Amino acid sequence: MAITVTPIILLTLALGLGIAGYGGYDYVQQTDAVNNPVAVETAVVETELSRSEGRRFYYRVRVEHTYEYQGDEYTSNQIFPGSTKPIYTVRDDAAQILEPYEPNTTTTAYVAPDSPSRGFLKRQTTFAPFKFIGLGGFITVLTTLHAIGARNAGQNTGIGQTSKQETSHHNTVFGVERNTLCRGSKRLLLVTPIGFLISLASVVALLLNSSTTTVQVRLTDPVGFALLTAVLSILGFIVGLILYGSWSFTEYRRLRERMPDQRPPSPFRPPSRLITILYTRDGLDAYGRRVKLTGFVFTVIGFLVGVIGFVLVTAG
Repeated sequence: MAITVTPIILLTLALGLGIAGYGGYDYVQQTDAVNNPVAVETAVVETELSRSEGRRFYYRVRVEHTYEYQGDEYTSNQIFPGSTKPIYTVRDDAAQILEPYEPNTTTTAYVAPDSPSRGFLKRQTTFAPFKFIGLGGFITVLTTLHAIGARNAGQNTGIGQTSKQETSHHNTVFGVERNTLCRGSKRLLLVTPIGFLISLASVVALLLNSSTTTVQVRLTDPVGFALLTAVLSILGFIVGLILYGSWSFTEYRRLRERMPDQRPPSPFRPPSRLITILYTRDGLDAYGRRVKLTGFVFTVIGFLVGVIGFVLVTAG
């Protein structure tokens, strides 16, 4: 097995390990602070709920409080231990964090003896470090697989772009004729984003025209129906990706059957060949391009499922 080492690969590995290491270190710091704190009385000075600027908005919370520890006075802005502060996509969730803390009142803070200036109010760890661990680990794994992958994967496999040889296998997918499945999946991938954008625009318009600052959403209301349409559009898009990915995988199998007797190893076993193909820009033949597209589709599916899972976990 040949290993490719370039400055870019080394830099990317260092970046991934650094990000993951930072997340792991912060989680250890959080755990130590939660397990061995000293409780002190603290005075709440002010609270703040801020929203980020730009298209992708989120909310942050801050509570400034002062306390004494071993004869010295400290001021801290921390609610949770650690240096990675959680963010909130829903304003009510952020506001709920601030509810127990009113300015000019006293409450309990927790101080780690080795970091007395970083007193925090809630004795619990957060999910924030795992974002860094996951991102850094993802970068590290992909870069490692790329480094150990064959350099010519997906190239010169003996399949001509104009070959008309066909096979009789894989003519159906899930009991559906493969060309019908391909057309249906492409239509889903075209229609569902349009439905999502229309429903999202409808929600914004309805909220802007609402006479109240808070809206109770029910499925029978226009806002509820528009939100339901948006959710169904997202699910439909994922279904379209799964169907198209399934069709693309059967196309990959058909191309492998048209190869000469000495076929290259499967790009999905080990996955290092797939990662190399995904990184390759030029020189891929019809087989390599099909593998790249198939791998990309299932990567997008995994990403979307991961995002949905993350939202469900953090919302809970």
